[in-house]
Amino acid sequence: MHGVHGVGGSNPLVPTIFYKLGHVLITKLANYKVYLSSQQTSLRQELLAGFTTFFTMAYITIVAPNMYAASGMNFESSFLAVCLVTSLATLIVGVWSNLPIGVAPGLGLLSYFCFVVIGKLDYSWELALGAVFLSGLIFLAITITRIRQYIISAIPQSLGLAITAGIGFFIGFIALKNVGVIIEDQATLVSMGHLAHLQIILFFLGFLLIAVLDGHNIKGAMLISILVVSVLGNVLGLNHFEGFFAWPHFDFSNWGAFEVKPLLTLNAFSVLFTFVIIALFDSTGSLLGITKLIHFKNPKLEARSVSKALFAESFATIGASFVGASTLSPYIESAAGIKAGGRTGLTAVIIAVCFISMLFFAPLAKGIPPFATAGALFYVACLMMKPFADVAWDEPTELIPAIVTLLIIPLSFSIADGVGLGIISYVILKVAHQKVKDIHPMMWVLAFVFLLYFSL
Repeated sequence: MHGVHGVGGSNPLVPTIFYKLGHVLITKLANYKVYLSSQQTSLRQELLAGFTTFFTMAYITIVAPNMYAASGMNFESSFLAVCLVTSLATLIVGVWSNLPIGVAPGLGLLSYFCFVVIGKLDYSWELALGAVFLSGLIFLAITITRIRQYIISAIPQSLGLAITAGIGFFIGFIALKNVGVIIEDQATLVSMGHLAHLQIILFFLGFLLIAVLDGHNIKGAMLISILVVSVLGNVLGLNHFEGFFAWPHFDFSNWGAFEVKPLLTLNAFSVLFTFVIIALFDSTGSLLGITKLIHFKNPKLEARSVSKALFAESFATIGASFVGASTLSPYIESAAGIKAGGRTGLTAVIIAVCFISMLFFAPLAKGIPPFATAGALFYVACLMMKPFADVAWDEPTELIPAIVTLLIIPLSFSIADGVGLGIISYVILKVAHQKVKDIHPMMWVLAFVFLLYFSL
């Protein structure tokens, strides 16, 4: 009987174990509550922030798969990849760096991936993914060695602002071209399309709806606009919904399909270089800008958190290439969550959970037409113009290179070309105006690299 008693439920050891486990759990939750309080936030505030950021950036699960599909990739596999990499990358950044930031395929790099590398340069999507993989390795290397941070600190503020605005012009131009607002013209290169087309009218309606909703601080303005325009398009017979909810379909058609060997040539250098350059200024600039909104009390803690986030994002980009997604970037929409009270990585964990739940809404995403998502792209482009206002307008050695960068990026359809000519003109003008001391040592190196790049 003694043996049975020892195994049975009457053994005081069992409730003791549960009591200790419960005590540990309660203690940890209490400590975490104290921690959140020390960060001037709470569980409720972090949850609200997480949901806010999710609703402001959820449009990427609709925009990205459609852009990938237009480039020849499998839609279902692309949708799965976007949801997974966004969720996992955001989770890693949140847990490891403790920052309330969402990470997903960057729109600037997504546009370059689909419309330039695949569309203009005629690379296969497998090779384009190979370029993402290689650029991810390079990015990881320069992040670990802190070269990435050094380069960013070397770029003058005026050029940094111009690059952001230039990418905005680039995205805006692509959005207008894809929906037919801008069309090709043999005499003038481009001209206005027929604005009376229903899809163009719906595009402008969606764009203006976002502007109005966002102007009234309504969360999820982009997602609301995309859904409203899609429903109107469905009513008018321009697109067709296949449903809203379905159990996840795990299609792995795009997984592990990237090709690397053909890219190990001088001809592919410009593609890899552009991927690195865009990611360097787009993602790093976004991350640094977002973290400034948190108002860290300890600069060393801020630097450590940013460094961890940069490493996590670089590592996640390599993983993204395996599952069929383009380069990842911190999303500026995370600022909405921070404004809603997000202060810790718990916000990012909430965002990650929300994006996993999107796997159940693949039919809805598939029924979203390009003219519905183009409005969101164009609005993001408009927001990216704002930083250019802070350029030093009274200083020609700052203003001229900034304008060169701003104009060349969309007109050459190349971010790298715009950045390169901007850096070269900056160095030349500073020398000509006898302001050599303003030139960071790394700018000399970058100017030389771009001169080499243009000569190839």
